Amino acid sequence: MKFDQIPGFKAAYLINGNEMRKVAGEDIKVDLKKLADFLAENYRIGKDEAEKLDMGDLLGFAMILDDLGIAFMGNYVVFVDALKTNWNKVLEAFQEVLA
Repeated sequence: MKFDQIPGFKAAYLINGNEMRKVAGEDIKVDLKKLADFLAENYRIGKDEAEKLDMGDLLGFAMILDDLGIAFMGNYVVFVDALKTNWNKVLEAFQEVLA
């Protein structure tokens, strides 16, 4: 499955450090550097919390901002319409890309 086959798909970006580049979909109208920093900080927090709770390794996370769904796993960030998507399809797409 490719990211663009996810219901409600908007865009997929590849993140490298604090830089993001689009790999599929539309341009997301946000400050990509700030978003990359925000995602990295949330990942660090999630990783620390997962260790405290003995949950194993943190693989990624998803969040919803207004109606925009954002999923982060590996070095990919996927943006979807949070109301129109199927989150299982989002996970399937990540599994195929990261395999």
